[in-house]
Amino acid sequence: MLGATGSIGTSTLDVIARHPERYRIHALTAHRSREPLLALCLAHRPALAVLGEARDAAWLRARLAEEGVATVVESGPAALVAVAEASDVDVVMSAIVGAAGLLPTLAAVHAGKRVLLANKEALVMSGALFMEAVAKSGATLLPIDSERGAGPLPGGAARLRDT
Repeated sequence: MLGATGSIGTSTLDVIARHPERYRIHALTAHRSREPLLALCLAHRPALAVLGEARDAAWLRARLAEEGVATVVESGPAALVAVAEASDVDVVMSAIVGAAGLLPTLAAVHAGKRVLLANKEALVMSGALFMEAVAKSGATLLPIDSERGAGPLPGGAARLRDT
């Protein structure tokens, strides 16, 4: 999950936690929210966690080791791309705000993943390029909307509602 500590991320994790027989979390990411990411790692035990800065990653690595949690902790943009491309990941929730979400989201698309896209900036910044990559890779793109009261999207895709 790209952007686990925001409202879309926490809503998605709530859904996943309610259906452990159907879903497994491989990775959780956050830019600077190391304390919230620690709590999420303790609750969900992902294989991998990524933070934006190396010092924050070192802090999280130490806290998880103290708790006996084997989550691997990495940092930086390359680690986000690696998460999005991981071969044992089928679905990528892209909820990173702004331009920071573009490269990992495109990596997920190029890898042919099912991409749940809450980061509208990716489409605004690179709309035609992004959609061309979706078509060429065979990826599936499902828009996720965090607007209160949002209803179904055209074509039957669902919107995730914040409560």
